[in-house]
Amino acid sequence: MCYTIRIEDLAANALIEILAKNEDKRFVSYKELDEYAAVIVKILHSHGEKVVLLLSRENTGRMFRNYSNIFEEKTEDELEGISLKDNVQINDLIQQFRGYLALNVFLAFIDKRALAKLRF
Repeated sequence: MCYTIRIEDLAANALIEILAKNEDKRFVSYKELDEYAAVIVKILHSHGEKVVLLLSRENTGRMFRNYSNIFEEKTEDELEGISLKDNVQINDLIQQFRGYLALNVFLAFIDKRALAKLRF
């Protein structure tokens, strides 16, 4: 099977895990997302799965337009990345971005090797 992981799926799932560990942190850098995505791809490949990542600047811009009520681009500690809008809660992200995930993709998102790439 071939899975497609969009930037909004990657960002939302990273932010779910970050918020679960530190409810005050509402930001993930692009650098963290790149490293998180690389591990997720490696995990899925190790299970014989194919993955397509849609992480281009064009797709990121589309995410900010389509989910302008959820995400915004910010710079924090001199790192560019994605931040949650103030009114967005962890349960909003779970309902919006986890209900449709394939089990293998979900398990890769929460794998400790992938989570090690995120700052809490």
